Amino acid sequence: MTTRRHLLIALVFICGLCYAQEEMPNISADRPGALTGTDVMPLHKLQWETGMGYESRKNGPHTFTLNTTLLRFGLFKNTEFRVGTDFLMWNDGQATEPSFGIAPLTIGMKTRFYEGTGYLPSVSMLVELKSPHVGTKELLPAHLAPSLHLLFEHTFTDWFGICYNVGAEWDGDTATPTTYLGFGVYFDITEHIGTFVETYNYIHPEGNQYLTQFGFTWLASRRVQLDLAADLDFMNLGKFYVVSGGVAWLIN
Repeated sequence: MTTRRHLLIALVFICGLCYAQEEMPNISADRPGALTGTDVMPLHKLQWETGMGYESRKNGPHTFTLNTTLLRFGLFKNTEFRVGTDFLMWNDGQATEPSFGIAPLTIGMKTRFYEGTGYLPSVSMLVELKSPHVGTKELLPAHLAPSLHLLFEHTFTDWFGICYNVGAEWDGDTATPTTYLGFGVYFDITEHIGTFVETYNYIHPEGNQYLTQFGFTWLASRRVQLDLAADLDFMNLGKFYVVSGGVAWLIN
């Protein structure tokens, strides 16, 4: 009788573990891509998104992002807390040795206001602040640099969706913000492999920039996603490009 009871308890425990694993949400990453999706981290879940990249400008510095880190934590039911920074190496073409530095620390929160139903989009807001005190001195803004983005996302089918962002970004040095506009299309090629194309634009009185990013994602497991992406400026082909790759890991 005791043996049967122990077997029953063990069976219930194993079934519970299997059910909990099945109910664990799939990872939803904010990388790659210049746009930000509306998904927020589940309550008390922690995710680490990191990667590296290379940015080339014909008449400017060549920058290696040796590590970019974004930590996302589910603070409330529909709100996540975010903190991120980058470790950079760059060469402006004049120095014989490259320079190294840490980008300004950025903290923020993303809140989802509406889940989206049918053809109505899900809606979130992302607010971030870039610190003028934490980071390498030559990379810091003169003042606190805020940004505000409204995020919209349509999921039409299991394999197709679109996303669009609109926002304002301050650089911490001037009072005039840069207007940000972005639109992206996303396809799932298979259950684990996805692809996307995004156009994102910075509108500023001193000059506009119109960029396009495309890439692939691979859902290696329910907790890990890998990615590759490239950015081009079709208005100035050959003068600017970015290549990057990285990983997002749902830690708990």
